[in-house]
Amino acid sequence: MAEKILMNLSQNLINQEILIDEQNQDPFEKFSNWYESATKYEINDPNAMNLATVSANLQPSTRMILLKEYDETGFIFNTNIESKKSNEMKSNDLVALHFHWKSLRRQVRIEGKAITLSNKEADRCFKDRPQESQIAAWASKQSEFLPNRKILNKRVYHYENIFNKKPLKRPAFWSGYKVIPQYFEFWWDVKFRLHYRIAYKQDSNRWNKFMLYP
Repeated sequence: MAEKILMNLSQNLINQEILIDEQNQDPFEKFSNWYESATKYEINDPNAMNLATVSANLQPSTRMILLKEYDETGFIFNTNIESKKSNEMKSNDLVALHFHWKSLRRQVRIEGKAITLSNKEADRCFKDRPQESQIAAWASKQSEFLPNRKILNKRVYHYENIFNKKPLKRPAFWSGYKVIPQYFEFWWDVKFRLHYRIAYKQDSNRWNKFMLYP
């Protein structure tokens, strides 16, 4: 029953999207509409996205992360700037994002350039995190070899004691990135694999919109 309800919901959203799409939205407006629907109907983590990077030796790498926020300038996520993905973005700042909202039968692909957040932006993002997550940022040597969990637990306990009576400041190694899009692709499910694919490619200061075969 639940699956049937979600399928009907998905079809209704598709019908609405076909009508809305005729209004020639820009890609940021379209993404915002889709994201709003995802926050209402996607069962788990509507802000989950896959980040793809390429290392200096051309080895692709992907991982699921969380979108912190977005606006008409780009998509922000946070990370340890000494992590594997950060090191890869230092050597190649071209990345790809992928949102998959299974309950809505929709996907969005974004390709663009990753730039490091300013200290002011990073401070603001860190301040918005729960205290437990702030402690975790201090305790984790992200992507480094961990012999056992006891070591991590000790580091968490250590920083809990340090900051017990002190305000938590952002570690110098913790920041984030903004992905500035150069390409969007919106995909939604249609019966018999005749899916809709609407793409936007940036050309100077305008977005060129076109359709793709399923």
